[in-house]
Amino acid sequence: MANRFWAWFSAAMTGSAACATVAGCGGDETASATCPEGNLVRGVCAGVPAGEVCAGETCTEGAACTSVVDVTSEDELAAAAEAAAAGTCIALREGRYGVLSVPGGVSLLGRSAAAVEVQGVVLAAGEGAVVRGLTVGREGVSVQGATGVRIDSVRVVGERGHERPGVEIRPGSSIAIVDSEIIDSGHVGVFAVDADVTLERSVVAGAQRGGIVIQGQGCDQESCACASRPALEVKSSVIRSNHIIGVSLRGATASLVDVDVTDSREGDAVESGGFGGGISVAECSSVLGATKVRVLDSRSFGILVDHSTAALGDEGEDESIEISRNTRGLWIQNVCQTGGAGCVTLHNGKLDGNFGVGIGITGSSRSIILCKSAVTSTQLEWLPVFNGSGEPAIDNVGDGIDWLDGSEVTLEQLTLSGNTRQSLLIDGPASGRIWKLDVTGDAAKPPVQQNFTMGERPEAEDTMPTVPERAFPIPQSPAALSSPE
Repeated sequence: MANRFWAWFSAAMTGSAACATVAGCGGDETASATCPEGNLVRGVCAGVPAGEVCAGETCTEGAACTSVVDVTSEDELAAAAEAAAAGTCIALREGRYGVLSVPGGVSLLGRSAAAVEVQGVVLAAGEGAVVRGLTVGREGVSVQGATGVRIDSVRVVGERGHERPGVEIRPGSSIAIVDSEIIDSGHVGVFAVDADVTLERSVVAGAQRGGIVIQGQGCDQESCACASRPALEVKSSVIRSNHIIGVSLRGATASLVDVDVTDSREGDAVESGGFGGGISVAECSSVLGATKVRVLDSRSFGILVDHSTAALGDEGEDESIEISRNTRGLWIQNVCQTGGAGCVTLHNGKLDGNFGVGIGITGSSRSIILCKSAVTSTQLEWLPVFNGSGEPAIDNVGDGIDWLDGSEVTLEQLTLSGNTRQSLLIDGPASGRIWKLDVTGDAAKPPVQQNFTMGERPEAEDTMPTVPERAFPIPQSPAALSSPE
């Protein structure tokens, strides 16, 4: 037992493992040699391709054009837009243009982001519009109820202090953003309310009030009964160096595959709370799947799941999720408080070098399953804590897992190693099961349940050390993110 602290088994688990009962635990593209540094995601180059999008006189390939109108000036553009009907393709020749407002179903096609620049684009309600081969300036792209929109090989460049989203998607819209870049938005990079968004081989970076924010308005916040929830799908994309939050879901669903969310930063001093989180899943949202995902170097939490559900990682080794070098790696709170099944699952997770807490579970959360994962080298960080005095306090925290506030958790086949303060800290009564917990690398800091004199304990084969006092101050929960105005 000296090198492996417990093999705990629940009586209800005899002959089977929790991982096996939960879904999910059970040809790559060649990047161009010219792929910009930081845009490479598992062999795929995200962002606007170098060069022109076509070799022909007008770049209409892939757009369903009933007619094509060439324009070379503002006057020609104004006349073309006024006369355009659904299915019209307006081909923009090299040059600079103002804000382009077009009727529903009308496409705007340039030769490349280097050749054609517009100040802004407004797409009216309609179906099937394509915007391709452009640079869009500080007014960004506004999708006003249009469906089946495709933004392709477009670079949207914002301006600090000019509070316009890079791409704004209004209720009832749907959009695919492909091979594109949304850079330095003065507001949110991609901001959608009750609208579906797909992001593929794209980059969202440097936004002042969040990289991607998807909000739904169809959920009852008490019961989480949702009439509808907008959907976000992100593939082979980079979300980096955004302020306040990398990705925020509020009453929405998301699927993430081959995604890097990195270097999320605090907001300006005027922004309440500062934050700097990687991914926030809140207000009845659901991450339906997150595989081949990395969340790194967030100034605040890596992933926060609050009053929501999430499936993080999957059974295959190549379907892992890495949450490393964040202040708090994975923080779970207020989840399935009245019950549920597999409300938050983590499989094949790698949480290394986080600060303060590797994984935290609080808010009387239920049905949390952490499986086949490693929490290693959590470093000390000053965090707001509860220390029993009732007064605000901060303390140095550096724990692998903090299991708090009567939460119900299953831990299975976890490795805890090199965590500075404590390997596993349970505060107060708790329920759940622990099976095959390897603390070889944390042998000097064995798991402990503190602040415990009576009540529930996780089901165990061996007796877990308990102490009646709160020997270790426990970290407070992160504050909720406010909605961008």
